[in-house]
Amino acid sequence: MAFFIPHFSPHDINLASLSALYQAPNSKHFFGTDHLGRDLFTRLFYALRSSIFIGLAASFLTLLFAVFYVFLARFCDVLMRFLDMFLALPFLLLMMFFQSFVAGGYASMIILIALTHWPFIAKLLASELKRLEGLEFYQAALVLGSSRTRAFFCELLPPCFSILTVLFILNIIHAIGTEATLSFFGLGLAFEIPSLGTMLAEASGAVFMGAWWLIIHPLLALLLLILPLLALSAHLQKYFGIKL
Repeated sequence: MAFFIPHFSPHDINLASLSALYQAPNSKHFFGTDHLGRDLFTRLFYALRSSIFIGLAASFLTLLFAVFYVFLARFCDVLMRFLDMFLALPFLLLMMFFQSFVAGGYASMIILIALTHWPFIAKLLASELKRLEGLEFYQAALVLGSSRTRAFFCELLPPCFSILTVLFILNIIHAIGTEATLSFFGLGLAFEIPSLGTMLAEASGAVFMGAWWLIIHPLLALLLLILPLLALSAHLQKYFGIKL
């Protein structure tokens, strides 16, 4: 529904209607309207589409950064020391600082999330690779003439597929939560792009007017988006025998 909402919704996400301010859920507006008379149902699914896209793209880019950094660290040990320094940085404050200087678009949000989340993935991946390096199959590959680069991609990375899958899902959750947090404080996506964080920020003032639907629906949408992903990651950790 989030990706096909433009094809069956008759409402414009940014079209304000002063005659329809703060309407409760009805047959015309299933989830009611906001402080500008915009249809909440349509904006909510547009916001879900933004969250899903940002979560998937940012998580994929984060994994690429982490794998590339761990690969470089195998040829330069000092990079692993820098990794601990990156982990000590307050990433949320850094994101707020840099996001205040750039336009609130999809690209900047995805890149910024990836640049601040990759150290956590890289640290866990490096620990798993260090464990695999002590096993016989890796040592045998080196003895048989495989280069360190070829052994990294052909021998070490494939066994890490399970942990990378779990980290990919968990990072989707972090990316969605981070984008919603930044948008809540006005530092996320642009005003014309619907976001769950922006909708919750707009609803914070409407609670005093009795517009409960402005809070309940975005909050439930955020929970229904995150909780299944948490359950999936927990199931995969149990299935693969991974402890993070």
